[in-house]
Amino acid sequence: MHDESPPVNCREFSHCITPAVDDRLSGKDQALFQEHARLCPSCRHDYEEERSLAALIRARLHPARVPDSVLASILACTLESDVHRGPSPARAFADFLRRPRATPVVAFVLSFAAIVYILSRHAPPPDGVESAGSLSGSDVVRQSASNYEAVLKGEIVPQVVSDRPEYVRAYFKGKTGFPVFIPAMKECTLVGGTVNEYHGMRLAHVVYKHGLQFIYLYQACRESVMKGDTLHLSREAKNDLDRTGWHRCIAPGGAAVVLWVSGRTLCAAVAPMDGGHLMAHIAEADVPGAW
Repeated sequence: MHDESPPVNCREFSHCITPAVDDRLSGKDQALFQEHARLCPSCRHDYEEERSLAALIRARLHPARVPDSVLASILACTLESDVHRGPSPARAFADFLRRPRATPVVAFVLSFAAIVYILSRHAPPPDGVESAGSLSGSDVVRQSASNYEAVLKGEIVPQVVSDRPEYVRAYFKGKTGFPVFIPAMKECTLVGGTVNEYHGMRLAHVVYKHGLQFIYLYQACRESVMKGDTLHLSREAKNDLDRTGWHRCIAPGGAAVVLWVSGRTLCAAVAPMDGGHLMAHIAEADVPGAW
């Protein structure tokens, strides 16, 4: 028997990824594209990454019409050079802006550039050096509430962006001393996750989208928190977790905070919804496993 080989090569597949994500391939080309993706794990991974990024852009950004005056200015400045040297980069950019999906992409790129600029001015220390990031004190509830606000402001940016739990789970593998859970919550879309340190203690951060809202999951080593070595909980929170495995409260900004324990992991979820509703999302989640 001969091994199956993709009907198109990897270079052709790479050129078709964006048209496939935008649903611009013909029926025949789409079939060949999907068959190659089925047989080639590397190309399939590239396709899934771009598809996840496109989903994130659509979830976070709304199209905005580029003013005609802006396009006119770009074209006027480049018209003469076009005659002698062909389309200039500025002309190509102007043509790109006319595409239906262009404005969300440009907005995303500009937003990302702003985030990179902010982070570069407050660059984290090298690996092995503690980094508090946007954390607020050593109380887990305060930290999780503060981090939720940082997610909304773009100060906490996922290092892995994907709606595929297996990709996010693979990112966390080996980066913490406790299992990181990526629950499949109903009516929620996984956005991504990241890791940082607080006084030498690794913390995991996972972000979901629920309609127009975000759900932020904070995870830490249960034993360390309960001992109060670096992070701590109030006596009330500890008592609730010991008795029922759950603790609910309201953050200063009004968001609900739900804490629970699962094996060696302490988790805190924060979202702008009723605490009972948030708890239900977590309790009913399908948790296929951690790293």
